[in-house]
Amino acid sequence: MSLRIVIIGAGEVGFNLARELSEEDFDITIVDILSEKVRRASESLDVNTLEGNGASPNILREAQTESADIFLALTRSDEVNLVSCQMARALGARKIIARLRNTEYTSKKSAVNPKEFGIDEVIHPELVVVDEVERLLRQSAAIDVKEFEGGRVQLVGVFIQKPSPILDRKVADLSREHANIQHKIIAINRNGKTLMPDGDTVFQPEDAVYVLGETRHIPDILGMMGKTRREVKKIMILGAGKIGRRLAGRMQDELDVKLVDSNKAKAWEIAPSLPNVLMLHGDGTDIDFLQAENIAEMDSFIAVTQDEKTNLLTGLLAKHLGSKHVVVHLSTTSYLPIARRIGIDTAISKNLVTVEAIMRAIRSTPDRDISRFEDLGMESVELMAEEGSQITGKVLKDTSLPKGIILAAVMRGASIEIPTGETQLAAGDRALVFVLSEQLEKVEKLFS
Repeated sequence: MSLRIVIIGAGEVGFNLARELSEEDFDITIVDILSEKVRRASESLDVNTLEGNGASPNILREAQTESADIFLALTRSDEVNLVSCQMARALGARKIIARLRNTEYTSKKSAVNPKEFGIDEVIHPELVVVDEVERLLRQSAAIDVKEFEGGRVQLVGVFIQKPSPILDRKVADLSREHANIQHKIIAINRNGKTLMPDGDTVFQPEDAVYVLGETRHIPDILGMMGKTRREVKKIMILGAGKIGRRLAGRMQDELDVKLVDSNKAKAWEIAPSLPNVLMLHGDGTDIDFLQAENIAEMDSFIAVTQDEKTNLLTGLLAKHLGSKHVVVHLSTTSYLPIARRIGIDTAISKNLVTVEAIMRAIRSTPDRDISRFEDLGMESVELMAEEGSQITGKVLKDTSLPKGIILAAVMRGASIEIPTGETQLAAGDRALVFVLSEQLEKVEKLFS
């Protein structure tokens, strides 16, 4: 029997999440108060749709919330999300997840606790973006950074350009020549398509190569790929909204931070709360302003205004004027495929990372952690090798792993091993496995 999922809010997050979930065996109902959003979901997705206020008891009953295995409150209004979650819990929904923009609700000093509204898990979109940008600042040569095992393992994306030493080389050659650097090539994004490489795969110009290793070895891995880690000391953040303010506050004691906003009143209001940040009033699209503020000396320029076109334009200007690294925030996913091609180092979509965070919350269990990487069309899953399973007790080179499955790391107690063909899993070992989405069921069977 398929899981029943009720989604309140058919905006970018709700719509994209419903699209992902509808590809699997889920019974989905999506609710929105705006008829055009309901119509879009109805015409584009294989889901049930309902027009109405997600905070209305009658609408929630009509959506059959009482039988929902998972209830998701994803509107842009925190208040609507809180109320709808509270009613969903009263009606009998089993697992409740809410998107909340205001991080005060989950602070220790908050007078209101999400659990009082029946919420099992809270996703803060802006916080997810800030975490991602911070990881990029700490691994400045990478275009993407994901963490596993509490940050002890990282997956880094590297953009390959001439004269990289790995160009026109085979994956097997790289692994053999750098056997002293434990690493695993997980995926290559080439011309917008993802391929899981084998030993004969040859690296090509403009490949985005995703490689995994222990975090302490990432600098060596980047060096192997021809990338030198740059020390980040000076950054400029454009946009003093929720993302910009939080990022500036988090980095102000470590870096020389300039925070720019075009709203003078907002700039003056924010300045006292960020004592170690240089708060500036200015237009990020003004070349004279950027040059006057020494944009060429910036180790990283981060554009996080609420207008994605402004972010793209200012990112390109900053790159042209000499900023060493550029990160832009995009509200939608429309521009993601072309951002890197036109000169942006890293583009982050708040909606995309929010969908990924929610998918992880939906599909993970206490003994199985699953993450989906939307832009790669891949998933990672952490599994335990069970006694008598197909994977247990065999040397990996003698195990026929189906195509589209890469065993990336093995955890034994406190130790981590990046496996080779000689690695052998014992019962109780935990493994981090990357799979193409359609292969998830196969890999789970290998371990059970």
